[in-house]
Amino acid sequence: MKEDHMKNGPLKAAYHLQIATENQFLLHYDVFSNPTDTKTLLPFLETYPHDLKTVVVDAGYGSEENLLRLDEKEVNHLMKYAMFDKGQKRGDTQSARNLGNWYYNGKEDSYTHPDGWCYRFRPIKHQKTETDFQEEIKVYYADESESAPQKGLYMNEGYQHLKNKECQALLSPQGRQIFAVFGQIKACLGYKRGNLRGMRQVRIDMGLVLMANKLLKYNKRTT
Repeated sequence: MKEDHMKNGPLKAAYHLQIATENQFLLHYDVFSNPTDTKTLLPFLETYPHDLKTVVVDAGYGSEENLLRLDEKEVNHLMKYAMFDKGQKRGDTQSARNLGNWYYNGKEDSYTHPDGWCYRFRPIKHQKTETDFQEEIKVYYADESESAPQKGLYMNEGYQHLKNKECQALLSPQGRQIFAVFGQIKACLGYKRGNLRGMRQVRIDMGLVLMANKLLKYNKRTT
């Protein structure tokens, strides 16, 4: 962590730690300067020294690119995407904001809002992410945009297909059983801030902390 440039107290993340575990035992770790998990998953897996079996990560890693690349590598994965947990709540499943409650007309390529407004396809919008991954967004506009609940509907069909498939895996009995995330370094070891600066020094610092955590786990299992 580093001091906020405004000098008002909050700390800003300077390094991003990634950890690979199995049965809560450390298999691999690395440190990145990327600000989000989304952009660290694929680089982290490139440095992973073991055969990948199943990748289990939380919603911070969910993106179209990450899901697509893991499918291309034929790697099993359970990856929560943004809004997955909220989407399982009863209030959201019945909400008009849930696209599953809209009617889709395949012949006209249009969506109808639960309250009756029709959204028709207009252009396809291409945009690139910060990693230069190209997304294809289909745009639908309401016939009566002034009175409609929202002017437009933006649909990434490729990502939507991947999310639907991932949702089925996450909600399956096997997915519910194995999906778990651990976080004990802060709570048990009190490690909340790096002691050193510089990428190489931070990797060494984190390696020592993770080694201590692993020894503690091993000691609990053998005593």
